[in-house]
Amino acid sequence: LLFLSQAANAEIKIGKGSLTFNASVASQYIARGVDQNKDSVTPSVGADLTYPAGGFNLYIGAWVSGSDFNAGAGGQERDYYLGVNKTFGIATLDLGYIAYDYPGVDSNNKAANNAEYYTKLTIAPEKQPYTFGIAYYADDTGGVKNAENKKLDQTYYEVNSTYNFGPVQGLVSYGVFENDTNTTTVSLSKELFGAGLTLSYIDAERENVSLSNLNKDREYITLSVKKVF
Repeated sequence: LLFLSQAANAEIKIGKGSLTFNASVASQYIARGVDQNKDSVTPSVGADLTYPAGGFNLYIGAWVSGSDFNAGAGGQERDYYLGVNKTFGIATLDLGYIAYDYPGVDSNNKAANNAEYYTKLTIAPEKQPYTFGIAYYADDTGGVKNAENKKLDQTYYEVNSTYNFGPVQGLVSYGVFENDTNTTTVSLSKELFGAGLTLSYIDAERENVSLSNLNKDREYITLSVKKVF
């Protein structure tokens, strides 16, 4: 945390746009209710390029994290994404595409490289301490493979809400990953020493007992720290 707090502001201006970087460490890497790195402390780094154009905000980014979720992945997950967002009054619409890459992974792995289209809508009433949001992710790779090596079409959708309590920011979300997991998350976040700390309680339930990536229903308590510079 002290190291991240001392990092210089490395934002790079590119015309009207900007390039920023981020680094984080989490006590566990949990995605859609499933542990991605054997319950281990997980570092990650990323970069984002944003550029305003015609009233829209264009962005492209990359993110790399430790991961042992896929056998043969070399201990890494690499995500690449691009999209566009725009605010209409109190509503912000975000449309994009994200690809999940596990270097060296066997293509026959049931959770091998895949990609999704996504749509997010956030409602943030002016001068109010709360927001409401929905998100929808649609698979673009014909589904991932299950244990029987058959393609399984999966989509993910989520509802969420945040509330600014003053000292901390609260978040509650509920997500459904079809044929896999149903996940409830409750988080408290706070900025400290120029970095964001997030404490989360995550309750994950198997939606499809025979196909879920969870061996059993699980609960997690995670702590992460992230610095954007």
